[in-house]
Amino acid sequence: MTRQQSPIRIGIVVFERCQIVDATGSAGVFGVANEILKDTLKGAAGYDIRLLAVDAGQIRTSSGVSLFADHALNDRLPPFNTLICVGGKGTQNFAADASAIAAVRKLAGKAQRIVSVCTGAFILAAAGLLDGKRAVTHWAHCQKLAADYPRITVEQDPIYIKDGNVYTSAGVTAGMDLALALVESDYGRDVALAAARDMVMFMKRPGS
Repeated sequence: MTRQQSPIRIGIVVFERCQIVDATGSAGVFGVANEILKDTLKGAAGYDIRLLAVDAGQIRTSSGVSLFADHALNDRLPPFNTLICVGGKGTQNFAADASAIAAVRKLAGKAQRIVSVCTGAFILAAAGLLDGKRAVTHWAHCQKLAADYPRITVEQDPIYIKDGNVYTSAGVTAGMDLALALVESDYGRDVALAAARDMVMFMKRPGS
């Protein structure tokens, strides 16, 4: 297991009518890992998880339940190790907001890992972050992603894809699978396996 000197900063981009599980599923995995690290790796810094939106404050998700964004996208913030863009019903509206996409692009430029969950891939695509890369999104939207952004090699079967420092994942709960993989990369298999057991998840489930 790796002992990080400072918390791994996770920024999760949310917006009106986003899919709540895209955000809370990934955050939940990192949160469970934090609890495990307290017990198994004393002094481990764990994860510092923040929600980001166009404006800080209440964000109404597609489920009708609201999340609370800690920071606005354009706030002056320390760099995030990992920037995660979620998907959902409001993805296309967010992706069409030039200032929001510019803010995402700026944050991504300082991040070590750039991640999308579900149709959050359209946000990364709109920011030009998937050009020339392999990517996956929700199975029902793969054809549209490929048609709208022909410079992306879209694959339908994987649960998630890593291409360089860019990670894309398939629909909704696939973001939790990817979050587990990131925990394994950061803190080792034992911590990731313990998190999977705690959340009653497959450590690695098949695609297709």
